[in-house]
Amino acid sequence: MSTVTSVLEHEYFLEFPELIQEKMNIKIGDIFYAYRDVSYTLILSRTRPGKSKYCTMVTFRIASGAVLPYGFLSRMRIRPGDAVEITINHDKIMIEKGTVTPLFHSTNRRHALKIKLKRELEVPCRVFSQSFREDVCSVLALSSWSDNVVSQLLQTPNLLREIAQALHHDDVFSEYFEQRTKELTLDYISKNEKNAL
Repeated sequence: MSTVTSVLEHEYFLEFPELIQEKMNIKIGDIFYAYRDVSYTLILSRTRPGKSKYCTMVTFRIASGAVLPYGFLSRMRIRPGDAVEITINHDKIMIEKGTVTPLFHSTNRRHALKIKLKRELEVPCRVFSQSFREDVCSVLALSSWSDNVVSQLLQTPNLLREIAQALHHDDVFSEYFEQRTKELTLDYISKNEKNAL
């Protein structure tokens, strides 16, 4: 069977594409045993592995996906926002770190963009204030981008810093900021004069 791709979401939730759900006959309440077969492959199996292998249980609270064990994923260097490759081998689901960001599911791409921006926002910056970076982050995360644009944004290293720098050096933005500052200052003074009367 061919390998399919998905994105590990916030809090280590992984959505399994329909092909995997159907092939493995996954239903709400199903329990799989999770263990690492080799250092970079996570196995989900209905059958408990031998006593020599450490395993943990994964419960499908919804049929489309489940929360995967953080410990295994962190050792595999898989974090929320990363693409993973999912393959079925007999009655087991094999999960490995993907090499590309998936291009087939737009909601996964948009979620991956939010995670990427959140991760970049957590990195301290000496040049721009945190509130300015949060504003830029909100616009990038909440705008309605086309799938093609989202894919390009995901592949841009240090996206938040690059856009913040572009805004900082943009003359139109600077002029608008200066003009609005003056207008709001005059508006503030006008309101204070009326309140004083």
